[in-house]
Amino acid sequence: MHFRPIKQLGQSFLTYGPAADRIVAALELKPEDEVLEIGPGKGALTLRLVKLCRRVTAVEIDSRLVEYLHMTLAVAKNLDVIEQDILGFDLTRFRDLKVCGNLPYNVSSQILFRLLDCLPSWSLGVFTLQRELALRVVGEPGTKEYGALTVMFELSCERSRLFNLPPECFKPRPDVVSTVIMLRRRAKPLVALRDRELFSRVVKAAFAQRRKTLGNNLRSELGTSRSELVEIEKQTGIELGRRAETLTVEEFSRLCEVIGQRVRMIPSHA
Repeated sequence: MHFRPIKQLGQSFLTYGPAADRIVAALELKPEDEVLEIGPGKGALTLRLVKLCRRVTAVEIDSRLVEYLHMTLAVAKNLDVIEQDILGFDLTRFRDLKVCGNLPYNVSSQILFRLLDCLPSWSLGVFTLQRELALRVVGEPGTKEYGALTVMFELSCERSRLFNLPPECFKPRPDVVSTVIMLRRRAKPLVALRDRELFSRVVKAAFAQRRKTLGNNLRSELGTSRSELVEIEKQTGIELGRRAETLTVEEFSRLCEVIGQRVRMIPSHA
C-alpha cells in the first residue's frame, strides 16, 4: 500500500532493517515486558516488537496507518493499535513500560516533556530524534547543547547517545541526520525536590534567553527584584552573573530551594 506522507505530521518512515534491529535490541526486551511505541508508521519496529514481548501498544495519529497496521499485523494478538495523538494519550494507567519511537521532528520536544511528566509510567526509552535535539537531551554543562530539556532529563534519567542514522535509512529522506538515544529512569532523582513544578519553571526561566545572565533571566521571567537576587546569590553561593548552561542539576536545585522560600514570583499564567 502506497502512502503519501503528510508533511504536517513530520512523517518519515524507517526502512533500513538493520537499524530497526539495533533500536529494538537497545530496549533489552524480556518476554514479560510491555512496550509503548510512539508513531509506529508502517511497522518497521512493531513487527519486531510483537515477537519479543508480552504486549505492544502502538499509538498512531494517522488513520491510514492504523488501518494498514491492522491489516499487516492482524495475526499479532499481543498488539493494540490506537488512533490518537500521543500528546493526549493517558500514560498514567501504565507502570514501568518500555517506550520507543521515531519521533516526528515537529513535536519531538513536546513528546519528550510529556514523557517526563508521566514518570513512573515508563522505565526505559529508545528514541530516534533529529540529531540537534538528541544532542540537547544528552548534553553536558558548559556546552551549547545544554538547556532546559537537558536539565530535566538529567534529573530523572541516565542518558546515552547510541548511534546516528543517515537520511537514506528513511523514506521520504529527511533533510537532517537522525540520532538514536536511550533514556533509563533513575531509581531516584539525582536530587530530591520539594516542588518539581517550581524546579521546571526556574530552569526554563534561567534558559529563556541564552545570551542573558542567570540574574537577568530570573528578573525578567520570574519578576525577581534586585534585592532578592542579592539574597539568592548569598544563600546559594551561585554567582548570578553566570549563564544558565554552566549550572549543574545540583546547583539548579539549590537555586530553586532558595527562590521557593524567598521570592514572590510572577504568576505562571502571566
